[in-house]
Amino acid sequence: MQPCRLQLLLGLVLLLLLALLAPTATADFSCSSDRQVVNCGQLPVDTAEQKAEYVACCQANVVTPAAAAEEVKVAAAAAGVRQGLQPAQMRADLNAGGPRNTSMNFRWGWCLLRRLVIVPTFDGTSWTSVRQTVPATLNRNVINNVRDAAISILAQRPKLNAIRNDYAMISSTNSGSGFLHPVGLVGPAELAALRYRMANRVDFNSPQPGASDVLLSGQGVPPKTYPGGWAPPINTPVDGYPGPLAMTKVEVKYGGNEANAANCPANYPAGTPAAPKGICGHVSFVEMDGQMSMKQAMAYWATSDERYANNALGIIEAWTNTNQQFGLQKENGPLEAGWGVACMAKALEMLRNLPRAQALLPRYVNYVNTVLMPVMETYATTITQGAITNGAQNVYGNWHTTIADAMISFGVLADNKDRYKAGLELARTAIKDYLKWGRGSMATVDGVQRIPGECTETLRDIYHSEFGLGSALQAAEVAFQQGDDLYMVGGHALAAAMELHARIILADKNKEEPPQGFKWYDNGKGLPPAPSGTEYRFDIAKQLWFQFNKTTLQAVPGGELRDGVKYLLGVKFLPTGWELGYNHYWGRLGMQLPQTRQLLQTFAPEWFEMSWGLGTLAAADTAYQLWRPGLRALLKMTSAECKAP
Repeated sequence: MQPCRLQLLLGLVLLLLLALLAPTATADFSCSSDRQVVNCGQLPVDTAEQKAEYVACCQANVVTPAAAAEEVKVAAAAAGVRQGLQPAQMRADLNAGGPRNTSMNFRWGWCLLRRLVIVPTFDGTSWTSVRQTVPATLNRNVINNVRDAAISILAQRPKLNAIRNDYAMISSTNSGSGFLHPVGLVGPAELAALRYRMANRVDFNSPQPGASDVLLSGQGVPPKTYPGGWAPPINTPVDGYPGPLAMTKVEVKYGGNEANAANCPANYPAGTPAAPKGICGHVSFVEMDGQMSMKQAMAYWATSDERYANNALGIIEAWTNTNQQFGLQKENGPLEAGWGVACMAKALEMLRNLPRAQALLPRYVNYVNTVLMPVMETYATTITQGAITNGAQNVYGNWHTTIADAMISFGVLADNKDRYKAGLELARTAIKDYLKWGRGSMATVDGVQRIPGECTETLRDIYHSEFGLGSALQAAEVAFQQGDDLYMVGGHALAAAMELHARIILADKNKEEPPQGFKWYDNGKGLPPAPSGTEYRFDIAKQLWFQFNKTTLQAVPGGELRDGVKYLLGVKFLPTGWELGYNHYWGRLGMQLPQTRQLLQTFAPEWFEMSWGLGTLAAADTAYQLWRPGLRALLKMTSAECKAP
């Protein structure tokens, strides 16, 4: 037999074996629990291979009622531990009746134009739209003048002069790009305030010391446990971390699956329990090394212990030296790259003043530009625009805000204005489209009333909605530190989104009914009964549930569910930008966000998970020192000074 025929025959035999061994769907197959829908519900099922992966995902995410109840119990216990680490007195920024709950003294009509923005307010299950007054936008001159004035005022207060002095030591501005440094998760003023508050934890009633305890020890952090019992580290060890887990080649498929187990690093966590090898690329780059680099960098700022800084730099250096290929381009590669870069770029930026970081920085920049950025850029431009051109609807989601967060953070780190501006434009486009619901022509869609603050993924699940909102808020904070206001995009739509999603999370925790128009999905029991042999699946593009044949794994023609109800699932608190957003909208602008305030009273301090968090440690209750005193500077600015450069 000729070699080519032999190879063809062997290939056919292999495909047959794979088909026989692959999981298959039957009439009694089900993928309708909250966890199954959250983790598997958007996987494509166009090919036989994809269908097998969908079935395998659903089977891997079966959770018994007892296990689900235990998970809720663990999360509640963790929240209780975190609350015990809050200051003995109520946080001043979370005290609705406290002296800081006052209107902001902006200079309307001279430096700033007023704007009325819509934020939903809730009374039980009923809701209404309330208009709040805010600046239409804060331009670079205003942002810089207010911040500089506030920091100068600190020098006049003996107890706070240390913040001003530390800020002067650690901050710098690049003459070429004009970027302020270091600006990772927050800016140099917040980092200086963090150091001061950690050094004065006894005398100063701040949330930072408790948040530091959460970061370092893992107290109150709910473990993210995978099937089999393994979870990424919840603490931030000064030694003993099992990484770095750098991989030469990463090929992540939809759902986080690694295309080739041979790619897994030799030191991938084994033992009992072992890390799931089938998702080793995702785990290694994001859930282990990516998030650990951020945690170690923040631990350095909280403790001034350079061992933490060296741990973070060692992780980043390992990937810089090792990784040569990252994908898959047309599957999860762009998202995974975005998560990892958003973490590592921020971490390296926060450490950029250290000699080891300065030596690493140009090599890391080259690595990202060569290996990772093309994957993200292709998705954000070519693939996205191609989908829109072909008529796809509701395209922008958490992938886009993740990539925007990564581009903006990396642009600052690299002093690359073009990359930074590309991230800004992607963020503006994504936020405006993602949060268009409940406004203007999108107030009622297909006969269903939408609430301001809903995002394109709210009806998919709250879990992924928090992904999208968290990355958008982190991107907005980095940009704001550079004088660009993304917080105002879409009519300050992120503030409305925070309030709505906070209300939903609180209602779920307190076992209350959701806001009017919504209904709990309740592991599929909240939906009307599906016809025999089918179950419902959610279509993000159409914002509708549709009947899905459980045997063929195909949509049932004409099977769309049009009952006018908005179903909610995947509801849990994640530390995705809540503190950053609250510190801006309430702390800097004086907006009233009662649901977000209650959410933080219930769940703070924030920990770090995947690509988000640590906002309590980095920013909580800082605006009253680092922004509000500087508002008086607006009263002294001339019309010319108020204008953007």
